[in-house]
Amino acid sequence: MKCLSRKAAIAALCSIALFSCSQEKMDATVDEKLVETHAGVQKAGNYAVHLGLSSATGTSTWTYTIKKENKAKDIGYFVLNLGGCGENSPTISNIIAAKVNGVDWMGKTTASNGNTQCQIESDNFVKFENLPGSEVYTIEFTLDSIYAQVPSSGWIKAGTTCSPMEIQGPGCRGYQLTTSLNADSSLAGKPYNELNSYARISGFDYTEHPHCSGGYGGHRDGIHFATEKDDFLNKYVFRFNIHIDPVIDGDRCSSGTVDRQRNELKSATNNTEWAKVQGNWDEWQILEWKFKLPAGFQPTSSFCHIHQLKAQDGPNNGSPVITITPRANSNGSNKRMQIIHSVDGAQTGKGTIVDNIPLADFENEWVSVREEMHYAHNGYYSCKIVRQRDGKVLIDFRDTNIDMWRTGSSYIRSKFGIYRSLGAGRLNQNPVGQNPLLKNESMWLSDLRVYEKNPNPNPGTTH
Repeated sequence: MKCLSRKAAIAALCSIALFSCSQEKMDATVDEKLVETHAGVQKAGNYAVHLGLSSATGTSTWTYTIKKENKAKDIGYFVLNLGGCGENSPTISNIIAAKVNGVDWMGKTTASNGNTQCQIESDNFVKFENLPGSEVYTIEFTLDSIYAQVPSSGWIKAGTTCSPMEIQGPGCRGYQLTTSLNADSSLAGKPYNELNSYARISGFDYTEHPHCSGGYGGHRDGIHFATEKDDFLNKYVFRFNIHIDPVIDGDRCSSGTVDRQRNELKSATNNTEWAKVQGNWDEWQILEWKFKLPAGFQPTSSFCHIHQLKAQDGPNNGSPVITITPRANSNGSNKRMQIIHSVDGAQTGKGTIVDNIPLADFENEWVSVREEMHYAHNGYYSCKIVRQRDGKVLIDFRDTNIDMWRTGSSYIRSKFGIYRSLGAGRLNQNPVGQNPLLKNESMWLSDLRVYEKNPNPNPGTTH
C-alpha cells in the first residue's frame, strides 16, 4: 500500500507528525491484521527518536528507536506520557511486555518520577530506567489492546539534563485514527477551490460557502477560506471569513435561506469511501480540533454556530444534533459560549446543555476541543475544551444518556466554520435589514483529527 505522492496529500494524511499513510483502510477486522507503521523522526536535544507501531490480534506494540547525535551522553531514563486520551488512555498496568535493545525490561519500568529531574506534566506515564550505555536504544513495549496514536510528550534524561519532546504515543483505547487535516504552507495564497481539493484528500469538503453567483449573497471575489501562518501554534492554519461589508454574504446563493450566512468545512458527503469520517449508527467517534475566535467576536441573540453535528439525510435532519454556538443578549451583552442539543421529530432534545461560558475566555485564544460521541438513541456525548495558553479547562461536559441519532438517517456529518442568522434580516429585500451587531468576523481552525471505534459494517443503511 503506497502513500499518496502529492505534497498536499502527504501533508493532509500525515499532518500529525508521526501518522502513517499505511492506514488508508480501517475496518472492523483491523485488530486481526498486522499493521506496520514507520513514522518520522522527532528530536529531543541531541537525540533523534523514531516511532514504529505494529498491531495484531488485539494488541499493539510501540517501538521507540533513539539515536545519539553529536557525541551525546548515554541515556539514563526514557519517559513517555500515556495520558493522551483522558480516561480512555492506557496506564503502565496495560503494558504486558517491555524490552530495551532486545532485553526484557518489565522489571525496570515504573510510573514514579523519582529523581529524573524531568518536569513531567502528567501523572500517567511510564519510565524506562537504568538504561545501558549504547549508541542506539530500541525501547519497545506491548499494550493489551489497540490504542490510537495521539499527540503526546516524552522526556530523555542524560546526565543532569532532561530533554522534552513532542511525540506520538498511545491514546484512546479501541480507537483507530481514521483521518487528519491540517493546513500546509504550500496552500498560502491559493484559491478556495484548491483548498477544497486539498481537504477532500482527507475526507472533508468545502462547498458550503458564498463563492457563488446568481441567487442571493454571492461573493465570488471575497476571501472566505484561506491559510495563514499562526505565530502561537508556529504552523499554518485555516481561516474562515464571513462578511457584512463590502458584500453581505449569503448561504450558497440559496433563495430558500435568505435569512442566514454560511461558510463551513464539512466531512465529505460520501458515506461509502469516507464512512470512516462520518458518524454511523452505533459507532463511537472522537473529534479533536483547535479553533480561535478573534478579540471582539460579536454574536447576537440569534444562532451563530461554529460547529455542528448534523444528520445528512432522512426526514428528521432539519436541525443539528449538536452545535457549539456563541450567543449574546439582544443588545450584544452577556457574550457567552453554548452547546445545544436538539432532535427533530422526537421529544428527546435537551436544548442548551452548556451555557454562560464567558466568550472572553475564548477571544484571541487557541483552544483545543475533544468531543466523544456514541451515535445511538441512548447515546453518549462529551466535550472538553482547553485553552492552550495556560491549560485552563473552559468546558468539561458529559452526558451518558443522550439521543445522538436522527430516525431515518444513515449518517451524521461534522461541520466547522461560521453559520449565522442575519437576525431578522433577509437578503431578498432592500435594504437587507440585518442585525446591526453583525460585522465581519473570522474563525481559525487547526489540528483536525477523527478517531473511530466499533465501525458500522453497513454504514449506508438508514436506521
